[in-house]
Amino acid sequence: MEDLLQFLYLMPVGVVKFGPDGAVDLMNAVASALLLGLRPGHALDNIYAALSPLLADLRQRVAASGGADGKIVEQPRLEARVGGKPMVLSLTVNRINPAVLMAVLTDVTRLAEQERRLYADRQKFFAIFDHVRDYAIYTVTTDGTIDEWNQSVQRYGGWLAEDVLGHGLDVFLPPDDPVRPHVDALLAEARRTGSVETEGWRLRRDGSRLWENTVITALPDEAGTVRGFVVVSRDITQRKRMEDDMRQLATVDSLTGAYNRRQGDALLAAEFSRRARDGRAFAVMMLDIDNFKAINDRFGHAAGDGVLRALVRAGQMALRTADLLVRWGGEEFLVVMPDTGAAEALAAAERLRVALAAVAVAGETVTPIRFTVSIGVAVPTSDRPDDLLRRADLALYAAKAAGRNRVKPAD
Repeated sequence: MEDLLQFLYLMPVGVVKFGPDGAVDLMNAVASALLLGLRPGHALDNIYAALSPLLADLRQRVAASGGADGKIVEQPRLEARVGGKPMVLSLTVNRINPAVLMAVLTDVTRLAEQERRLYADRQKFFAIFDHVRDYAIYTVTTDGTIDEWNQSVQRYGGWLAEDVLGHGLDVFLPPDDPVRPHVDALLAEARRTGSVETEGWRLRRDGSRLWENTVITALPDEAGTVRGFVVVSRDITQRKRMEDDMRQLATVDSLTGAYNRRQGDALLAAEFSRRARDGRAFAVMMLDIDNFKAINDRFGHAAGDGVLRALVRAGQMALRTADLLVRWGGEEFLVVMPDTGAAEALAAAERLRVALAAVAVAGETVTPIRFTVSIGVAVPTSDRPDDLLRRADLALYAAKAAGRNRVKPAD
């Protein structure tokens, strides 16, 4: 009996033994402290009076049970104010036999406050998820399966719950994207470092595409074990287009669509670096439209611009995909040919010359405008770009001096 009483008084919950009339027979220290907090200065000899601030009808509930054994009350949340502060108690009342009842009291104030805060935080997050317009925010499991859908996902990409729940992140990836990211690798990186950021083309529900910035952040539990991930995606298609436009302006000649001279210098530097590092051969053509001034004088500068554009279009069709056509200045163009020796370059230059001679440009007159080009071809013999260009230029002028509309190799 002494061991049992010691155990009872050391229990972390309040325990009260009482009779059907509410008279308290036994009460441990925890129960005393809780009940005194409810009614400071009042006697604790009757459980009905002690619990009246929380459950005023306890006597009626006990009487209504009719003396049957078992649970009479189970109230997980009973709220009161103690000393001006809120208190939340959990109360269970059981009848042991017709003459004995047992009440168990637990102070769940801290737990209730934590749950309240958690609920408030969840409501805040759901408000963000549901009303954000420029982002999609959702969660995925540790294996990358989407386990949450909200209005932000629908508003952002048109996706419905049945489209995405239970599917992997690759549901948003275009199947034909050559740089399609590996989802498992992204999740592994987020797990290792805490988060990972990626950009690329993604799909809307209607099949259209957007350029998306995505941040995947690991969600660890209190032990640090990752239990899932939160994904935040943002549509930056407009920014991507602006960047592409700026890159286009920085590297491409606005009139013809060929690379500009600044980019041509960069392309040459890259080929010289590959040659020095890997011994890769390359060649260049320097070509110039024959009698271009006469075309401008006869047909006008607009027609001359049309000839320049036609040269670039026809040249890009006649050259390999790897060959790079640069507007070097005025009516002069440079072609950089990676992995090309002298003989191959001369043959390519001849094919280009013939292709351009067959081009007919429609002008304001009935007679179409035709033109020819002279081409100088050179391969590097030193590590100096200016030396290569000088030799290609000399070969070009040799072609012009020999009667134009021909190809000449550099010395």
